[in-house]
Amino acid sequence: MAQNLKDLVGQLPAGPRGMGTELKLLLGACAVAYGVREPVFTVEGRHRAVFFNRIGGVQQDTILAEGLHFRIPWFQYPIIYDIRARPRKISPTDGEYLPASAVTTQCSGAS
Repeated sequence: MAQNLKDLVGQLPAGPRGMGTELKLLLGACAVAYGVREPVFTVEGRHRAVFFNRIGGVQQDTILAEGLHFRIPWFQYPIIYDIRARPRKISPTDGEYLPASAVTTQCSGAS
């Protein structure tokens, strides 16, 4: 069985000369691209982020402000939160006070 496999591999056409070098360069370029892209992330304006660490959980003492940040790939990943104050509209639930008109109040404080 092993001899048949060796014979089959021997019958396959050999690639062009230098293909091993090109493959190594391609794999090296992919590794460099991964190494540059993965540890970098951006926190947009009006957002904050905390790290989730696969070993220790959420790192609550480290709150990341907007900007470019670095992380350890696979061990850490950021959880990004939107911290903008959004207005809430509050409408009365019963028509006891103003039955003939609709009233809404806009609150823009913390919820």
